[in-house]
Amino acid sequence: MSNLDCNVVVITGAANGIGKELARRFASRGSKLALTDIDAKNLGRLESDLRAKGAEVYTEVFDVSDYPAVEKFSANVFKRFGSIDILFNNAGVISAGSIWETPINDWQWLIKVNVMGLVHGIKAFVPAMIKQDRECKVVNTASIAGLVTVENSPAYVGSKFAAVSLTEVLELQLQQAGAKVKAHVICPAVVQSDLNNCERHRPADLYNADDPGYKTEDFKKRNSVVQMSMAFGMPAETAVTKIIRGLENDIFYIQTHLEASPLIGLRNMGIMSGSRPKKIVR
Repeated sequence: MSNLDCNVVVITGAANGIGKELARRFASRGSKLALTDIDAKNLGRLESDLRAKGAEVYTEVFDVSDYPAVEKFSANVFKRFGSIDILFNNAGVISAGSIWETPINDWQWLIKVNVMGLVHGIKAFVPAMIKQDRECKVVNTASIAGLVTVENSPAYVGSKFAAVSLTEVLELQLQQAGAKVKAHVICPAVVQSDLNNCERHRPADLYNADDPGYKTEDFKKRNSVVQMSMAFGMPAETAVTKIIRGLENDIFYIQTHLEASPLIGLRNMGIMSGSRPKKIVR
């Protein structure tokens, strides 16, 4: 599928950042859009903006960690549009801290969204996509933190390594099944987005403001890095241009920041030599 014009495109985490720009870009290409996010306010604004420009848009508000909601969304999308060309499993959240002080709730939250959110999207959409018996794509958003160890955010790094390997397995199993569905994984470094504000949509049962892990100087220092980094990231427009180019060129590991490639190489060399991990990202 080198020509990505005029397709039915599904995007989770569509209200902000990369997801929002993907929606705008594919709308400009004439695609029909099925968009979802937990952020009802910004998703509604995006829907109104795209409709005003003539795009056909269908939206639902839910948390991708809720499988019945994802399953229902899939059924509604296929009923409305009849088929799907590209599924962007894009929703994600982040936290910071040390492994031994990070609240268990943080781990549960990130695994539910960053890992199980992908699983839910795959399980709800891919069987029907295979049955279409024509070329289509599943695109999972991971991170450069799924290729290079960044010690500031252990739950995020763990979830993104899982996202990369999950997508690798997905691609292998699609090949084994003889499916015409192809998998891709997006591995961006820091992109200007709303990721640093994801706490505002966090389920109440997965957050305890009084947890001692949030009181430590270590947490405050690591969290400040997350909060400040977004402003200095790559514009979402630039990142999405690179993502679309990667899809058009059938790239599996789609990197937005190729300057990070040497760091990936250093990590791989360390694995082959058996050496202990060293800090390679400053």
